[in-house]
Amino acid sequence: MTTTTPGTKPDHTTTRALSLASGRGLRMNRASWTILSLIFTIVVWALVVALFSPAPYILPSPGSVIERLWTSREMLTEAAWPTIEVVLSGFAIALVIAVPLGMLIVAIPLLDKMIYPLVIAFNSIPKVALAPLFVVWFGYGSAPRILITFSIAFFPILVDTITGLRSIDNEMIRLSRSMGASTLRSFMRVRLPNALPSIFAGTKVATSLAVIGAIIGEFVASDQGWGYLLIRAQGQLDTTLIFAILILLAVFATVLFYIVEGVERLVIPWHSSHRKT
Repeated sequence: MTTTTPGTKPDHTTTRALSLASGRGLRMNRASWTILSLIFTIVVWALVVALFSPAPYILPSPGSVIERLWTSREMLTEAAWPTIEVVLSGFAIALVIAVPLGMLIVAIPLLDKMIYPLVIAFNSIPKVALAPLFVVWFGYGSAPRILITFSIAFFPILVDTITGLRSIDNEMIRLSRSMGASTLRSFMRVRLPNALPSIFAGTKVATSLAVIGAIIGEFVASDQGWGYLLIRAQGQLDTTLIFAILILLAVFATVLFYIVEGVERLVIPWHSSHRKT
């Protein structure tokens, strides 16, 4: 415990040490709550199975699902790589295209009038309905699955990019221009940094949507991957395998989400969402 003499202030070293300790405490508390919530979910699941004794093909027990994860680990690992490859490819393509396109739409009013309505109309089409068309065009390879993943992950990144770029106070733009900044420099140094929190918000939403898109693609146009295993397990009423795959999908999507959040902390540590009190 650190004490100070009345009327004096603690030095910077002591203050920083206390701050770091507080930060570690917050992180430990967050991890503890996450573990507790998982334990609570498993306990409730086990109680439901114990009290109502549903048939295993309706609701398997947590123990049987964990056991299936281990006994089928080779099959699940082999099926993981096609799904992960499609998710990362579609997500990366969506990010690379959506952010620059959003910048162009904001910078060029003509594109806003011509392209943005088309993008909104395209997003309103159910992606399951597009999947057979992609199969006709590109066959049963990875291309249609990547396109479906891209089409689902693309829209939230684009919309949040446009929203963030337009949310800046015009007074800041006028101030930068009055200080001699060119239009391009003002856009890159003032408008884009202000939009980064919104861009990362859309990107984090797109991580889970990319996983959904990959599974939809594997439902329609694949003979491999976790989505294909889900279809096969459904036909065999193998609910234990279905739960095992769902757990793996949830874990993968969560890891991808926190990777993006980690990059966000590195890029915009100044944002209010990352400040520690």
